[in-house]
Amino acid sequence: MNLVIYRFIPPKAMKNSLLSLILMLPATAVAQPPVPKLPSSPTALVVDSRDNLIIHAFRGIILKLSPDGTLSVLNEDISKGFRGAPYPKCGAMAIDRADNLYLADDEVIWKMSSEGKVTFFAGVPFMARAKDSTLKTAQFRDIEHIKADAAGNLYVVERDNTNLNNQGDFYLIRKIDTSGQVTTVFNTREHPALKTRWVAGLGVDEQGNLYLSDGNGRCLKKIDTGGNVTTLAGLCGKREFHPVYVQGDISKAELMAPQDIVIDRKGEVIFADGRLNRLIKVANRTVSTLAGNSEIQPNNVNMGGRSKEGYKDGKALTALFNFPQRCAIALDSQQNIYILDGGNNCIRKLSADGMVTTVALGR
Repeated sequence: MNLVIYRFIPPKAMKNSLLSLILMLPATAVAQPPVPKLPSSPTALVVDSRDNLIIHAFRGIILKLSPDGTLSVLNEDISKGFRGAPYPKCGAMAIDRADNLYLADDEVIWKMSSEGKVTFFAGVPFMARAKDSTLKTAQFRDIEHIKADAAGNLYVVERDNTNLNNQGDFYLIRKIDTSGQVTTVFNTREHPALKTRWVAGLGVDEQGNLYLSDGNGRCLKKIDTGGNVTTLAGLCGKREFHPVYVQGDISKAELMAPQDIVIDRKGEVIFADGRLNRLIKVANRTVSTLAGNSEIQPNNVNMGGRSKEGYKDGKALTALFNFPQRCAIALDSQQNIYILDGGNNCIRKLSADGMVTTVALGR
């Protein structure tokens, strides 16, 4: 038998008593929507003109994740309907202002409309060599990065691994303009300021300036619209092995493994460091950590440099990432950064207010 006790509350005290009772009740947690699960692992991402996140997932699936968290399929299999080789694949992805996707696959580039239709765009299949010309006859070798500028021009970074004259790998930076003409902008072997054995990332700002991650030299380089090359951050070539991460003024700051790059509306350059498991910002001649707080191993422990991988959402400077397997970043109009965290097989979001959350999980 339950004992119930009633207590009379005078009318004048009724309001205050009810308030006290409400304050004593346990707070009810606000239900959070479940994190969408992708049908397979994410391999590339971009943001469209409406701030939808466009994701290429393993096995040729193109997905759209809307700002409210709704996941939909744009194309269930980009190779479907193609009867003979080559079949559309995606090793790198870009998007233009009309929301056309460009899917680079070694020596060819495919185009997918915002409605999901895939067509051949550029390159000559199975030729694997560089040749400037029109879209129909231009040739590429081994495309590793592709980005679009505000005007709709595409920039492609391709590796030449033929070991020409026994001098190792080098890179070509190619431009596909809006008229369909393909030209070579730079050859890293022939341009002393760009000489490197590994271009690890590419970025383009609103003015059309290019930014390269020199993975070999552990630094960032900027190519302005006039063709002038400058070092934006990092001490290029200072440490081939056992790198360190030094924040602060760009005259002394050191980088470890800069990779994918975005540029925000303030002109700040943000990149993912694949071995530090962090997002790093270059602004006002200063290098600083934007997100990530992994424990960095001592300089003499790992020849390539390393920090401890992890997984943790929360405030930007307490979050943990796992980048070495695969990483990429994209920026929306609200200055939120989307992060492909390959080691954790998921996509994370760094909001403009400095919080890291997981927005999609791979399988």
